[in-house]
Amino acid sequence: MSTYDIEAALPEGIIESLPAGTNVLVTGPAMIGKRELAFQLLSAGHEVGEGVLCVTTSASASTMLDEFERRVPTLDRDRVAIVDCTGSESQQAIREIATERVSSPGDLTGISIGTAKLVRRFTDRDVEDIRHGLVSISTLIQYIDLSTVFKFLHIYTSRIEDTDGLGVFTLESVSHDPKTVNTITSEFDCVVELREGTEGREVRVKGLPGASRSWRAFD
Repeated sequence: MSTYDIEAALPEGIIESLPAGTNVLVTGPAMIGKRELAFQLLSAGHEVGEGVLCVTTSASASTMLDEFERRVPTLDRDRVAIVDCTGSESQQAIREIATERVSSPGDLTGISIGTAKLVRRFTDRDVEDIRHGLVSISTLIQYIDLSTVFKFLHIYTSRIEDTDGLGVFTLESVSHDPKTVNTITSEFDCVVELREGTEGREVRVKGLPGASRSWRAFD
C-alpha cells in the first residue's frame, strides 16, 4: 500500500489520498461532526480489502460496529477490530468481531497491548493495510496528564507510520487550552479542522503539501 483513498470523505478538490504511514488529527468544537468524519475516513477503504482497528474511549464497541455498518452495508466483520476502553461491565459481549476490552481510558498500557493483539490478528488473516482510529484524545486527557498522553501518542503514531498504516485521531479543540492543543497537534502529519461558518459547517486541511488550506463548505 502506497496511499489510502479518502476522496469520498472530504469535499471534492481538497485531497484524494494520503500516503501510507500518515497520521491525521481531526479537530473542532463539540457537536461539529468530528466523530462522523473520522468514521468516514476509517471506512473509506474497507471495500477494497483494508482493515479497521478503532480505539473507543466513550462509545461502546457495539455502537462503533453499528456506525461502521451504517456506512458500509457490506462490512466484513473479519476486517474490523475494536479496543473498547469504556469499562462498562453491562455491555453485551460482541462475538462477531475481534474486541479487546480495557478497564478505562486511563489504562494506556492496556490500550497498547490490545491494539498490538488486534494487529497480529489482522496479520494472521493476511490483512496488511490497516486504518487505525482513536476517538477521542480529549477523553484520554481527562484521565491522564498531558505529558503521558503525548508519549503514548508518539509511540502509537510511530507504530502506524512504521507499518504503513493510516491513523485517524480526534480532539475537541475548544475543550483544551492552546498549549495543550498545540502540543497534541505537533505529533500529527496533518490536521483536518472543522468549524461552524456563517453559512454552515466548513473544513480545511493543514500540513499536507499541495492541499489547499482554504476553508470549504462541508455538508
